[in-house]
Amino acid sequence: MQQKCHFLLLYSIMKPEIGQIIDACLKKDERAYKRLYDLYAAKMYGVCLRYTSTSGAAEDVMHEGFIRVFENLHKLRDVSSLEAWMRKTMIYTALNFNRQELPLATTGRIDDCSDSDYTSGDEIISRLDAEIVLNAIQKLPDSYRMAINLCEIEGYTFEEAAKMMKVKEASVRSALVRGKKALATIFKERY
Repeated sequence: MQQKCHFLLLYSIMKPEIGQIIDACLKKDERAYKRLYDLYAAKMYGVCLRYTSTSGAAEDVMHEGFIRVFENLHKLRDVSSLEAWMRKTMIYTALNFNRQELPLATTGRIDDCSDSDYTSGDEIISRLDAEIVLNAIQKLPDSYRMAINLCEIEGYTFEEAAKMMKVKEASVRSALVRGKKALATIFKERY
């Protein structure tokens, strides 16, 4: 505990507000919980919204995610990585939420998709407004949405995404290919 307090003090010097808020949260100060929530709610809501199909579900996931953050804040090893740690907590909370709501269906075998099917959607996506992309992603089936978010947006490898989604790596690849195809279809139909 001595080392953790020393680290918090050092971080407080570097970035006083966050260090003080975390220190107060560790002491169970409810005002500090609220302050931390207020500082990160908008960013974390955006993360949750990408993994859910409705804004109501995103709010539920975000609130559950913050509960997990507050319950596990003492496990945070590096205060400077707070936002990344919170983001990962929100992602796992969203994945668990989706697993409970609608179990992830297997998306087929990767053999069903040829290499030519796997094209980068970067050209299309870079030209579109973020809100349009978010709305399109939310319309995708859960497995496609998860694969696109984890691999394309968050930057996880297929192996990491498969572990997080608790499916085979081939299923992630297939879901990504099919998700990109579905997004392309949505964009072609609407734009």
